[in-house]
Amino acid sequence: MAQVCYGYYKDTKLDNRGKMREEWSESPFKTPDEYRGKPLKALINWDGFLVYDEGVDMLAALANYMEEISSEGCCGRCFPGRVGTKLLAEQLMKIRSGETSEEEINKAVDMAESIFNSAKCTVAPTSTVPVRAFLREFRDQVTAQVAKGTTEYHKHITAPCTAGCPANVPIPEFIEEIKDHRHLDALATIRKTMPLPGVCGRVCPHPCEDNCRRGLVDEEPVSIMVLKRTPFDYEYYNNKTPELPPKMEDKGKKVGIIGAGPAGLTAAYYLSLMGYTCKIYEMCAEPGGMVALGIPDYREPRHILRHEVEIIQSLGVEIQYNTKFGGPKDDIDLAYMKKNYDAVLVTLGAWRSKAMGIEGEKEGYDGVYPGGIDFLYEQAIGQDVNVKGKKVVVVGGGNTAIDCVRVALREGATDVNLIYRRTRAEMPAEDYEITDAIDEGINFHFLCNPTRVIAENNKVVGCEAIRMELGEPDDSGRRRPQPVEGSEFIIDCDVIIPAIGQDPDLSFLREEDGIDVTKWSTFKVRDDLYDTTDPQVYSAGDCEWGPMTVVKAIGAARWASTMIDRYLREGAPYLTEEETLQRALETSRGAVFDKKEKVCEMETTSIHRVHQEKMSGEARRDNYQEVEKPFTMSQAYDEATRCLRCVRMAMVALGKN
Repeated sequence: MAQVCYGYYKDTKLDNRGKMREEWSESPFKTPDEYRGKPLKALINWDGFLVYDEGVDMLAALANYMEEISSEGCCGRCFPGRVGTKLLAEQLMKIRSGETSEEEINKAVDMAESIFNSAKCTVAPTSTVPVRAFLREFRDQVTAQVAKGTTEYHKHITAPCTAGCPANVPIPEFIEEIKDHRHLDALATIRKTMPLPGVCGRVCPHPCEDNCRRGLVDEEPVSIMVLKRTPFDYEYYNNKTPELPPKMEDKGKKVGIIGAGPAGLTAAYYLSLMGYTCKIYEMCAEPGGMVALGIPDYREPRHILRHEVEIIQSLGVEIQYNTKFGGPKDDIDLAYMKKNYDAVLVTLGAWRSKAMGIEGEKEGYDGVYPGGIDFLYEQAIGQDVNVKGKKVVVVGGGNTAIDCVRVALREGATDVNLIYRRTRAEMPAEDYEITDAIDEGINFHFLCNPTRVIAENNKVVGCEAIRMELGEPDDSGRRRPQPVEGSEFIIDCDVIIPAIGQDPDLSFLREEDGIDVTKWSTFKVRDDLYDTTDPQVYSAGDCEWGPMTVVKAIGAARWASTMIDRYLREGAPYLTEEETLQRALETSRGAVFDKKEKVCEMETTSIHRVHQEKMSGEARRDNYQEVEKPFTMSQAYDEATRCLRCVRMAMVALGKN
């Protein structure tokens, strides 16, 4: 990784000038020292600046940075942001041209101070941090005239929430449009990186909200997920025709996609817009993959999903259902796909359930389900899951386990229990989903683990479990559960559903396919490029990463579609300079969002987070009506005003390769 010559970053001055290069400090911002073969000279962002090549022209770099802030970073609604940043850029170039008197330098410092203290947003003020640091801490460099060679600049505009979103949705931008009552514009902004806003506005675990700086002000992050749903609901329920970007000219090439889940649908959407002919092969009888058949309708109404799929199909995307992909005995295999398509994207879901590994699980007793996803699938396609009037035990702590207990209740089970080996605080399921399950009458058994299936006459009659206690942390950082000796007890039940995880099934792959897999039964792909060991074959979603969220699958598939485009047009996938900077920002810890940052109080501090209305536990426990209600237009506006618009811009100065 890169080493720093000098700089000022997160209130810390670094100065290695005069030292041998091998004595320079390691960069506090984790970044490659080359971007597509071009040497890194400097980095500038809201936290300061770092110089990796003492010969870089920092005045020119800072002037370029402020110019970009003026033209693209600021919202343009206040004079200091819109005009002040441009004037500061011009002042820096004036100094660079030879006007290096104390008066001219101090004038630039005063301008930066004025912007910092008077701009209405948080973008312009933070953009002055590197300028003020350079002019104050390294004034001798201002007159050094050390510029050597040619330099090019590449920027990336982001925000803490956007960087925390696996799909990189431009969150401040669409929230601003909602605040201006421009809902269709907001929806167009969301669809730049996410073609399934109606789905993700309902089932996304919203990691973006963990990165929301508003939460540092009043411990109530902006309700980003529900705001994302709002413009879609506006379009859908008002029967508006979706306004999609125009398709590019037909490139005369075909891409075959395996799986019509969120990853496959996303890739088809973007590849179709790029001008490729896309066909999706799906083993089920309807689109959506695990969203349609693994997420119950009370969370994700299927008519919403089907509508979004129709939008994608309107671009010319073809979906062939009831088609099994795998080995020679299946409908199609990899050899068929490679022969008929210029590129292949595999987006298989994680449909193989993990076993509990307890006594009696594999004995074939009536009442033991192979897995939670199997239970949800059978219910979704209309099969009788046979729990009416019965007592049910579900084992697990994720969203699938929560879905299983809530579906069992709706299917008529009289007593529903969930066993989890840790405490509620460690459960990976969304906390509001746990609360909803409790409200509906689900019995939770925390710090418990099943030990054996109890059966009579080949039918389940109970589940033996043991009490657990938390010991030392394991590899995940969570305290490891340990059994309490002699604490076994029995839960009477008729049905046991293990929901402790799933894996993709890649057993169909043959040696002649030339595809490497990982020890986790996923395709081995190159980081950020999504290509497998066969350059014609790409992978995204569960079979590339393991079981993942809908939003993560969408984000991976959009990146994969970009890489497939570059492969088909240029012969190989790659990251551009801006994308390399983006990935560095997102993977360098604390680079975009610092949870310890002190945020000043804003004018909107008195406005508390708006919460969705929802059906009561009693009213919803026996039906599949959607539980959460949409925001009203008034609620959406109020919530949108809470956004601090934390847009940030980073820039790298690169040498020519």
